[in-house]
Amino acid sequence: MTLIADFYLETPVLRLAVDAAPEMEVTIEQQTSRESKPFALAFWASNGDFETFDAGLADDPTISDVTVLAELPDQRLYQVELTDKGDEQMTYHSWADQGGVFVSSERAGDGWRARIRFPDRESLRNYVTFCEDHGLTFELRQLYDASERDDDSLGLTDRQYETLRTAAEMGYFDVPRAVELEDLAEQLGVSRQAVSERLRRATEALVRATIFREGGATDPEK
Repeated sequence: MTLIADFYLETPVLRLAVDAAPEMEVTIEQQTSRESKPFALAFWASNGDFETFDAGLADDPTISDVTVLAELPDQRLYQVELTDKGDEQMTYHSWADQGGVFVSSERAGDGWRARIRFPDRESLRNYVTFCEDHGLTFELRQLYDASERDDDSLGLTDRQYETLRTAAEMGYFDVPRAVELEDLAEQLGVSRQAVSERLRRATEALVRATIFREGGATDPEK
């Protein structure tokens, strides 16, 4: 049974850079293990002081090289190469060896809110043991059967699915609402703006996958 583990992880990787600009939102885009080159990490940074953040990247002992791959008005796509110290603290090698598949990861407080797809419970247990053996804080938030999800046919991304799921469970859609956007943001470990955008995009995806698909309306983008 394939499982998706939603967990909180504390690791020294990028810590100094993020601490330098705590308001910066950081979302991992890609992790790449290269045989003849240092481990590469690509991530989006947004809604923060880039000058301070860049200075933090330059001083971070887990990073050896920084490249800006894309730059927009309020966000940048970075690629960094890790030092030996940074590589030792990456859990990529463990979950990849266990057959895990990366789903998402974003900065949350002093650590990361991550989601990894594991082939079974044993592989997840092995990953948790790796984290504990390396002194990394691991806190499991949710664990669910990936085979029960049918959101691919609805056009939802994993983050949109998780945001909708959390919002429903916490009572955001109740009348009156049991929680506000700020409460969802705190639970998900992201900003209020990020939650708002995910909810809007998820709603649009559901409308296109249901109302437009069933012929009840004409999709304006087609």
